[in-house]
Amino acid sequence: MDKSTVVTVVLAGGTFLLLIGAPVGPLLAFAAVIGLFLLTGSFQAATSLMLATGFDVGSSVSFIVIPMFILMGALASGTGIVNDLYDAAYKAVGRFAGGLAVATTLAAAAFGAVTGCSISAASALTTVALPEMLKYGYSTRLSAGLIAITGTFSMMLPPSLIMVFYGIVAQQSIGRLLIAGILPGLLTVVVFAILILVRAKIDPSIGRPGPSFPARDIIRSSFKASPFILVLVTLIGGILLGVWTPTEASAGGVVVVAMIGIAKRNLTLRRIFDAGIDSVVTSAAVLLLVMGSVLFGKFLALSGVTGAVTGFIDAANLTSLQLFAVLIVFYLILGMFLEGISILALTVPVVLPIILKAGWDPIWFGVILVKLIEIGAVTPPVGLNLFAVKSAAPHIKTSDIIMGALPFWICDIFILFMLFAIPSIATVLPSMM
Repeated sequence: MDKSTVVTVVLAGGTFLLLIGAPVGPLLAFAAVIGLFLLTGSFQAATSLMLATGFDVGSSVSFIVIPMFILMGALASGTGIVNDLYDAAYKAVGRFAGGLAVATTLAAAAFGAVTGCSISAASALTTVALPEMLKYGYSTRLSAGLIAITGTFSMMLPPSLIMVFYGIVAQQSIGRLLIAGILPGLLTVVVFAILILVRAKIDPSIGRPGPSFPARDIIRSSFKASPFILVLVTLIGGILLGVWTPTEASAGGVVVVAMIGIAKRNLTLRRIFDAGIDSVVTSAAVLLLVMGSVLFGKFLALSGVTGAVTGFIDAANLTSLQLFAVLIVFYLILGMFLEGISILALTVPVVLPIILKAGWDPIWFGVILVKLIEIGAVTPPVGLNLFAVKSAAPHIKTSDIIMGALPFWICDIFILFMLFAIPSIATVLPSMM
């Protein structure tokens, strides 16, 4: 069987299995083994490569960051951190028109930068921030849509599991990728805050001023949230300055967050046990995706698909902007139906050679991909953050969540083109490492 026929059979069969709901990790591994068998004629060679890839993934020290960051996020979620962060932001800026929405944006950034999980961030913020915004007469659409889309901050700001996964699959520096997400993440926070304040100025009914608090209360609430901010600054600063590697930082983060939770007396043995179980289950699923993606990439390379696709794009003679626009449309469509890690597992082995051929920085492109995955998380019909908010607040209409997120969705598209026009937003900090 010639290579083109093998690729057609494997891709058609894999697409069918994906459409009927097969898990992406096992699907990629299965498709790769079948494809390698058809190409080599040796089932033993195909399975041996699968076992070798699985051993490499399971025994690699660099992959420890995945379970460690997941465990750190799970422990942080059990410490009540989101309440402390929101309370500090709420008392600091809640008195302005639109201030409670800005406070939610700030709390989402801080919480996301500790947990690394967008669904957890959206669910927790829905429980804490949504009742407060609705209590002070904020628009239901603005409140619910904002929480859905600010929950995605955890994808861009370190410690980001999506960034780690991209780094592994694309074989790029995880430390540089984590640092690369800082300025684009903060830029998104600023753009969202400006949009909120401008909308509240034009139409005060969507976000009326909240109560004012004395300086003493603001200082007290800020001090209460400061340990988690200190953890974030220490971890990121340590990676940026070369004090420790991302692997060491992830382990240190687990220890420090656990110590803070125990000191605050809200991290019980039961919560620690539940966090451990959750991290084991999630890590196993993610590492299976890593193995499947690496194995599938080897099949694509052996079959000549990556070279053919790169040659086709090169022959099309697209400008950088045209190629950028094509990739945006491609990933926006995928984001309507798949979650982020699955998208990376399926596409990075094919797309990475294209962007390298175009002369783009793979660190910068990782930031672009993560921003596209953020957008996909609030794009119907399968926007996971939309349903996370809906699950935590069943009385809110799904249509209101979608429409409330739409203005911020448009802002994210605008930020994508800002990153294209000014790549240094994503590359300046990694270049200092």
